[in-house]
Amino acid sequence: MEQESACAVRTKRKMAAALKELMQTTAFEKITVADIAELSNIHRQTFYYHFQDRYDLLDWLLYHELLVDFLDGLTFENMYDKFTKMFATMLADKKFYQSALTINASELTKYVDRVAREKFTDIIKNIAETVGVEKKSEASIAVTVDFFGYGITGIVLSWTARGMKDTPEEMTEYLRDLVTACRQLFRNK
Repeated sequence: MEQESACAVRTKRKMAAALKELMQTTAFEKITVADIAELSNIHRQTFYYHFQDRYDLLDWLLYHELLVDFLDGLTFENMYDKFTKMFATMLADKKFYQSALTINASELTKYVDRVAREKFTDIIKNIAETVGVEKKSEASIAVTVDFFGYGITGIVLSWTARGMKDTPEEMTEYLRDLVTACRQLFRNK
């Protein structure tokens, strides 16, 4: 995959910042590409050079703010810290994320398969090995990975819809409890 130039990344970040700023006062449905271009001081054609539409920009923004750091170096040992950081990032910009995820909740689910395949497979295998579960088939692991991936996405979306009242640390602890319960189930098999 070709690496983006620093200039292209800066331009995309500028447009993403403009979208976030606009979403503080304007419903996403009412924001136009012209609004984003004007606020980010770029030409509309520049916008279309980088993104197909507003939804594409929103997808890029959510992916780069939430998932890039989360995925980078994700392991069983550091996943709770990464979850806490992800929840904290969302809480720090609560209004934006509540709005963005109601518009485009598919962003998290869009990347869940990639996350699950690349990262959670190793984590699930690690859990199974540490509790002494017999080796499972690849299909069985894939189903378990899907369960956790979509479950975690559901937890994030539900937390957002409920108003993000639980702290990032509390949310991470709930996930830790869930993983602990699953480990217990593996042990008791």
